[in-house]
Amino acid sequence: MNNHKFDVSKLSLDEKIGQLLMFGFEGESIDDKTIEFIKKYKAGNVILFTRNIKSGEQLYNLNKQLQEQAIKHLDIPMFIGIDQEGGMVSRIQQGATFFPGAMTISANGSLEDCYNVGDKMGSELKSLGVNMNFAPVLDVNNNPKNPVIGVRSYSDDPKVVSQYGQAFIKGMQNHVIATGKHFPGHGDTHVDSHLALPKVEYDLDRLEKVEFVPFVDSIHNGLHAMMSSHIDFPHLTKDGLPTTLSEDVLTKLLRNKLGFKGLIVTDGMTMKSIESNYGTVEACLMAVKAGANIYCICHSRDYQIQAIKRFREAIINKEIDEALIDQRVQLILDYKKQYVSVNFDQTYEDVKDIVENDETKALSYSIVEGAASLVKGKKLSLSDRALFVGIMPKATTIADEALGHYDIFKGIEKEIPKLDIIKLPLSPSNLDILEVIEKAKAYDQLIVTTYNGNVFQEQIKMIDYLSELGKEMHVISMRNPYDLYYTKNITNYVCLYEYTPNSIKVLLKYLKGSLKLKGKVPVKYE
Repeated sequence: MNNHKFDVSKLSLDEKIGQLLMFGFEGESIDDKTIEFIKKYKAGNVILFTRNIKSGEQLYNLNKQLQEQAIKHLDIPMFIGIDQEGGMVSRIQQGATFFPGAMTISANGSLEDCYNVGDKMGSELKSLGVNMNFAPVLDVNNNPKNPVIGVRSYSDDPKVVSQYGQAFIKGMQNHVIATGKHFPGHGDTHVDSHLALPKVEYDLDRLEKVEFVPFVDSIHNGLHAMMSSHIDFPHLTKDGLPTTLSEDVLTKLLRNKLGFKGLIVTDGMTMKSIESNYGTVEACLMAVKAGANIYCICHSRDYQIQAIKRFREAIINKEIDEALIDQRVQLILDYKKQYVSVNFDQTYEDVKDIVENDETKALSYSIVEGAASLVKGKKLSLSDRALFVGIMPKATTIADEALGHYDIFKGIEKEIPKLDIIKLPLSPSNLDILEVIEKAKAYDQLIVTTYNGNVFQEQIKMIDYLSELGKEMHVISMRNPYDLYYTKNITNYVCLYEYTPNSIKVLLKYLKGSLKLKGKVPVKYE
């Protein structure tokens, strides 16, 4: 490894520019376009999504091919990054372990389990050839209306978020680079930055007491990378700039005041909050000027090529100082030298036992089971005349991306055939609700699942109407646990925090009456 070009002075201008970019691409194998992008444009880093992943073996071979091209054409290995948070943001959905998400882990109540998830997940990622994980989420989710974070956060309490965040990072960084996100905090927003630019109006005093806490603790504990958020913090930035584009935040606050020495990576630069307001290409230049080391263009080959050309033009025209670029790139090279190892002699068979590991799968399932929380009322005891009203989830934000190959309704039909079912969309129409009420009249007991009822409030409306029937009703949240904020008509309330293969098994166990509810909801209800 030491023969590679880890010294910025040995790089051409194009090679330096390529190191700043992390690009996404289509497909499950690399094609001529991707090879050309590495060879001609010197693109130095990749971000993977579900669209790139079919199985553990395929992912392993894809990453090996990517590194082969990087070494051949750049003589520098790539950062291969991924959003593998666990739970609802899991890019690797088949072949490897389906890990629990943040709020599931904190509801389970064990910091040791949290560390072990970080450790095992890091080990699997490294074995598959991924060396940078965009996790954990260190946002404090203290806004029950938050449409994009929710259960991706550990809690609404900064201390809890910090404790679990540190445990996860410690485990993850045994193997790969962990990335705290979304600095300085996406928890108290009610706008999804994939769609528009959120604003957080708090002053510095409040931010230091709440939002900054998990990030500052992570910096003190040696976190390797930080992801910037596309949010306007008027008390931190000027001119309504999102933090990603703000030198005041990335350099003066994060680097100079908070002392962060690691890599600064941007959130996706094609997100609407950036693209609509600043233009993706221009914003990439602004982000690096502001202090970012790596900018991410997850989609759009045109933007990726334009950004590379724009950097070249900006350096030649002295809009940006080449010494600044050298500084940004040298830090990337330092981290690559220390944390990226590539072994072309291995095959998938050499790592298969780490990736497809029954013990790791058992750990993940046990955490999801341990998280199941009785928040209010009594446990379900299934009656003979019960109706199951289930919300069918789908990817509700771009961060979710895909909701794999699993289905609660098939599980019920197979294992509890006596339980009648109604399937509903995320936003049931008035007609849907009327039909459910009409059918529900014939039953003694109603079991209703919600999926982000805090965002899709037609689900809450349906619960309110059903409560008027005076039946025994059990509400089970399959994602954000905030339903009680929106209605007083839930008597019995259980939270599972995610809709994943593991949580479906747990739900079936609960419906059959054999589940102990040991979890504790990690958000406060007044």
